[in-house]
Amino acid sequence: MDEEDIPKTANISVFTPIIYLIILLSCFIAFSIIYRRRTVRNLQKIDPIFEENYPLIMYSILKDQYNDPNLSKEQKPHEKVMKAALLRRGVEAIRRSLKLKESESVYKSLYENGLIGDDIFKQYNIQVKFQELEIQEIARDCELYKKGWTANFFKVAQEVCFNEALRRRILIIEDRAKDLSDTWEYYEQEVEKIENIKKIDNTKASGVEKNPSA
Repeated sequence: MDEEDIPKTANISVFTPIIYLIILLSCFIAFSIIYRRRTVRNLQKIDPIFEENYPLIMYSILKDQYNDPNLSKEQKPHEKVMKAALLRRGVEAIRRSLKLKESESVYKSLYENGLIGDDIFKQYNIQVKFQELEIQEIARDCELYKKGWTANFFKVAQEVCFNEALRRRILIIEDRAKDLSDTWEYYEQEVEKIENIKKIDNTKASGVEKNPSA
């Protein structure tokens, strides 16, 4: 057999597949970072549906102090304070989630009928996703303070949320009742004024009839 017919084999290092895999992973990580940054920038351009979440802000401040290694135990918030702040955050999260759930059919109907644009419908869907992530984060923090506390935590938070909603409605009814009472008193006074004017006019008319020469 002629030497020229012998196939030549290329020597491939064992590190070549590893290097290739590292390059692929690096490209994937770089793409993931760029995509996330772009997504964050796009989300920042979308206005939130709700106002500032003050229970979330307060809890975040307390949590930073609670986990600060430079602070002494006396300077850190007590665990009961952290649990109360987390409960307050949970109540607000449930309130917003229920509000979004109630508005779901309205947003879908308006979007399907072309009454709202893609930006508003996207804003709604992003807020729904954000609330889901908020609930998940709250559940994780519950387990940090006490194992198995999550189920009872959300039960209590839901009860507080419903009680506060009922209290707000009662206050609205009381305010409306007061407004109606004030309106009724106003009209009573106006009717009384009109009746007094009529009496005065009738008295004057009677006086003119009795003294025609005048």
